Amino acid sequence: MANAKSYARRNVRRLPAGLLVLLVCAAVLRIGLTLVTEGYSTDVACFTAWAQRLADLGPGQFYSPDYFADYPPGYMLVLWVLGSLGKLLGMNVSGKGFVLLLSSVPILCDVGLTALVWHIARTHLNEKRAMLIAALVAFCPAFLYDTAVWKQVDSVPALCLVGVFWLLSRKKYLPSALLYGLALALKPQALLFGPVLAVCFALPLFTGPAAERSRAVGRAALGAVLSVAVVLAFALPFWGDQPMDWLVEKYTGTVSSYPYASVNGFNLITLLGGNWTMQTDGIFGTPITWQMLGTVGILIATAAMLYLAWVSVRSGRFCPMLLAGFYGAAIFCLSHRMHERYLIPALALLLAAVARWADRKLLAGTAVLSMSTLLNLALVLASNGTEDQFLTSDTARVMIAVVSLANLVGTVMVWLACLRLCRGGKICALQPSPEPAITAPAPQPRWTRPELLWLLAGTLLVGVVSLTNLGDFTAPQNPEVVQGTRTYTVQVEGETSSLWIYPEINWSGQLTVTDSRGTELVNQTLDYGNVFHWLTLPVTANETYTITLTDASVMELAFKNDAGECLAVTGESGALFDEQAQVPDTISYKNSMYFDEIYHGRTAYEHLHGMPVYETTHPPLGKVFIMLGIAVFGMTGFGWRVAGALFGIALVPVLYLFVRRLTRSPRWAGFAALLAGLDLMRYAQSRIATIDIYGTFFILLGAYFMLWYCQSVLTRGVDKSILPMALAGVAFGLGAASKWTGIYAGAGLAVLYFGVLWARWRQKKPNFGRELAVALVGGVLFFVLVPLIIYIAAYLPYWWREGGFSLGEWWQCQLTMFNYHSQLKSTHPYESNWYTWPLLLRPVWYYSASGLPAEMRGTIAGMGNPIVWWAALAGLCVLVWRQISGRACRAQGSVLVLYLAQLLPWVLVTRCTFLYHYFPSLWFAVAGLVLMLSKLDHDRPQLARRIALGVLVAAAVVFLWFYPAVTGIPVSETWIISARWLPSWFF
Repeated sequence: MANAKSYARRNVRRLPAGLLVLLVCAAVLRIGLTLVTEGYSTDVACFTAWAQRLADLGPGQFYSPDYFADYPPGYMLVLWVLGSLGKLLGMNVSGKGFVLLLSSVPILCDVGLTALVWHIARTHLNEKRAMLIAALVAFCPAFLYDTAVWKQVDSVPALCLVGVFWLLSRKKYLPSALLYGLALALKPQALLFGPVLAVCFALPLFTGPAAERSRAVGRAALGAVLSVAVVLAFALPFWGDQPMDWLVEKYTGTVSSYPYASVNGFNLITLLGGNWTMQTDGIFGTPITWQMLGTVGILIATAAMLYLAWVSVRSGRFCPMLLAGFYGAAIFCLSHRMHERYLIPALALLLAAVARWADRKLLAGTAVLSMSTLLNLALVLASNGTEDQFLTSDTARVMIAVVSLANLVGTVMVWLACLRLCRGGKICALQPSPEPAITAPAPQPRWTRPELLWLLAGTLLVGVVSLTNLGDFTAPQNPEVVQGTRTYTVQVEGETSSLWIYPEINWSGQLTVTDSRGTELVNQTLDYGNVFHWLTLPVTANETYTITLTDASVMELAFKNDAGECLAVTGESGALFDEQAQVPDTISYKNSMYFDEIYHGRTAYEHLHGMPVYETTHPPLGKVFIMLGIAVFGMTGFGWRVAGALFGIALVPVLYLFVRRLTRSPRWAGFAALLAGLDLMRYAQSRIATIDIYGTFFILLGAYFMLWYCQSVLTRGVDKSILPMALAGVAFGLGAASKWTGIYAGAGLAVLYFGVLWARWRQKKPNFGRELAVALVGGVLFFVLVPLIIYIAAYLPYWWREGGFSLGEWWQCQLTMFNYHSQLKSTHPYESNWYTWPLLLRPVWYYSASGLPAEMRGTIAGMGNPIVWWAALAGLCVLVWRQISGRACRAQGSVLVLYLAQLLPWVLVTRCTFLYHYFPSLWFAVAGLVLMLSKLDHDRPQLARRIALGVLVAAAVVFLWFYPAVTGIPVSETWIISARWLPSWFF
């Protein structure tokens, strides 16, 4: 006994500290995600109600004919324990604490799965590769989302199934049968893997010696008995006065529920249009039903699995985990009645197989399936409880097609990898990069005059394109402000047909117009929705009009005839008709606000004039920049947009600087700048008086300074890198003061900031303690205090307004912002979820011109250049793959950190979101594309340059093609329609 204890202690000591840290981080991350997300409402409600019922009634009275409970007894016992514990502790069943308690078992199973996969890998691979594969399991996006965000329990049977087929790989047949019975008791979906289990038990009958065959028959029979016995054992507490066949009814009823071709499982059947279609319906009106097609798919998957089993036995590479993982993925992709979460156990088994073989191509297929599963889950969860519950919208249909294709591609990749491995082919070894020597970065190339001239010329060209037709330079500037009610009587010379109104700031104003006979011609409400936007209303011809304003402010009125000419007005009218020369001939985006300009542009005007502020849902700095443009150019279309346009122009050289520092190549930096100049989102988003361009600019600028800082630290040390450190902190503060998305960037900056400190420590330089102290003090000073000062200073327009501003009011503004964004429930026809953004599935329609001929259209859409976006996504995928496979360099890892810091927070946001929220992430995706091409340029320069040239030419063609759709210039409707490449694009 003493020897056994000593051996156990030695094993515990041998457990790597890195693994313990990894397991703790995996658990903490899941706990945090569980607490900040709501989960799939139906599943959370069911688990909560079942746990509460079990705690109140006990298992014997739980199942009843009139009570919905479609889970078998296995997991109900877990809920009984958790519900009883919650009741004992007096927990609120609707609170976050109880939800976390219910999620604790799946979280522990996720952690257990990580440990088991590490053990499998450590048995066959070295320590470093085992840790890499364990990390892939710990932070697998599909597992994280399923357990912590959706709050499902799939990790519990998944862990059991991995254990089953791992035991079978070690020829421990009877323990595997017991564990398989546990998996069946937990969820009937374990039956999907029954054929692989049967093959594992049956193979000795055909491949073993004669003496072994008789034992194999008995072992198979005993294994079946043990599996059924476990299921019955878990069912006994629930038996009560149930009829003898109640358990069979429970399993068959659960398995046969949802008799649809597909239940949000994005596979071949869903791709063909079978989602939420009855499985007995004919496909495209033919006698062939979806159920028939699914049955054929099951037969194909089973035949493929049997073939793999046979050839793997002959080659000596029989691997139950590999077979089960492939079979689970193939069944999901080809069968009917698949749910969105049925791939989770297959993913766990495939990762276990990766741990066994360390095959890079097998991991690639698994990674594709993991991401497609994440997208599948995210789309279903986001649509839960909405009008698009059954995913019939154009955006959902496009997303379904993309994810279904990804699932099919991933399954084919897995099949090819399995085929090679099972036939005894070469293992494409997963080789994590060796521990890099932390050397000083290579020096930056020197600037040359031609490079500066080319950069200046390119920036000027972008500036000309961006500023052309930005907005009118003139507009009425003198408002008529009425508090209470005021009446004006005016005489108009000529035949009047319309009244044009240009409102200023209004809260609940009213404008009425009556003719000389007392007939009311106009009754127009003036509120937040029609500020600085020309309105035109019909009026009948009359020489004398009475105009009444009530609590209203109007910049200008104009009476026009049928020819569109302003008619002369006489009489006492204050400032209503004092700037007739500034009345435009037509109403367009050039002279009127559109989309959210009525909030941000209006607020900038309010800041300039010390007025009460209407829009307080974002920090004020972006609106201060808009205010500066207005102060210089007046309250005109050009004035309220010019600041954003200048920032959009400046973003191009900043991206150039960022990529130049990353790649040390002016040529590839120029390629990135050209992509930025040709991107339609940069163009459209910088020409509208909203604040996203300012936050995006400072996020990219802060990333540039942080990159400079990191390279300087590794070259010169922390104490000689104060300038880029300070500039990065200032840029971070300016970004956060422009929009809270700038705060997201802080997470990425922090990772790089502390990561380079660790790298500096590994350089073993003397006086590191002093450098660490400088870094810590500098971090507090430049990334906490300075940004806070900048953030508070951004509220200066609040302080100088009439009535002043206090710190208490400042704090209340922060609470108001947080409550607004965290509790916003409104919807929008052009909203989109985070997983659609990289694919550019749902542009935002900002503006549609009125008064054009029937065949003409003038429109402004907030969308990106599809060539730029899709190429950037492809490059990003390659970058992610290099990171997963352990071959990424520091620059590639840094770009990925900065990209994820901007995108990942939106995964947890449940409020209405839009495509332009991806705007900051886009530039790091572009940088990732350039990094991949520059790497290819080193290995195959001709191919890299051809790809870059092809992307640039295609992007330029698309920019010209889509240019009318993002500028509002009138063109034929046919032209606009030709730019709608996807059914979810409408503008």
